[in-house]
Amino acid sequence: MQASQTTSADVSLAFKRHILQESDGFVSEPMADLYRVNLLSRMLDRFDALCAQGMNEAAAQRRVIEEYGDIPAQMRAQGFEEIERAPKNAQWPLLTEEQARRYIHERDAYLHRTALGVMLCTACVTPVMLGVSLEAWLHSEFFTIMGMLGMLAMIALGVYAMVTAAKPKDGKRVKKGRFSLSSRLRRKLESLAEQMEAKVRRRRGKGIALIISCLGPVLAGAALSEVWYSDFWPILGVAGMFVMIGAGVYELIMADGERKTIKRLLDER
Repeated sequence: MQASQTTSADVSLAFKRHILQESDGFVSEPMADLYRVNLLSRMLDRFDALCAQGMNEAAAQRRVIEEYGDIPAQMRAQGFEEIERAPKNAQWPLLTEEQARRYIHERDAYLHRTALGVMLCTACVTPVMLGVSLEAWLHSEFFTIMGMLGMLAMIALGVYAMVTAAKPKDGKRVKKGRFSLSSRLRRKLESLAEQMEAKVRRRRGKGIALIISCLGPVLAGAALSEVWYSDFWPILGVAGMFVMIGAGVYELIMADGERKTIKRLLDER
C-alpha cells in the first residue's frame, strides 16, 4: 500500500514537472494556472485508465506524456498569453510587441509621406496642362499662369512631404538586424506577412495598371477633340495622364515599402 502511494505521488510529480516545463513560456495568470491544474487532473485520469487496461505504470506514464506532449500548442489554441523571451542563442536585445507595433506604424507614416511627395512631384505638370486646356477653351493666358503657379506649389509640397517624413525611431536598429524576436512575436509577424502579401499584390497591380493605362485619357481627349473640334480635350487628357502616373507611382512605392517593413522585422541576426 505504501509503495503504491509512493508510486502515485512520483507519477503526479512527474506530470507536474512536465506541465510546468512545457508551459513555462506562458504568463502565470489565474486562468492559465487553472488550465494547468485541470490538465494535471486529465493526465492522472488517463494514467489510471491505462493502468486499468493492464499497462504497466512506467509505460502508462510514457504514453500519457506523449499524448499530452504539445502543451504549448494547446495553450495557444486556448488564447493564453505567452511570455516574450529572446532565444537562448540571441545576440541582440529582444524586440517587444509594442516596439514592433510602433515601428510598423511609424514606417507606414514615413512611407506615406515619401510616396505622397514623389506623387506630387511626378504629377506636378497637371496644373499647367489644366491651365493650358482652359486657355484653349476660354482664350485667356490667366489660366496658364495660374497652372504654372500650381506646378510650383505641387513641387514645393512634394519636397516638403519628403523632407519632413520622419523615419522610425528604431529604423537603424531594425535595418541592421540588431534585435531578436520571441517565438510568439515571430509567429504574429509571419501571420501579418501572409495577410500583407495580398494587400501588397493589390497595390502593385493597381500601380502597374494605372501606369500602363495612363494614355487612356490622352486618347479619350483626342477622340473628343474630333467631335467638338477643340484643343481643350487633348490637353485635358494629358493632365489626366500625369494624374494616373502619379497615382501609379504612389501605389508602387507603398507596395514595395510595406513588404520591406515586415521582411526587415523578420530578418533578425
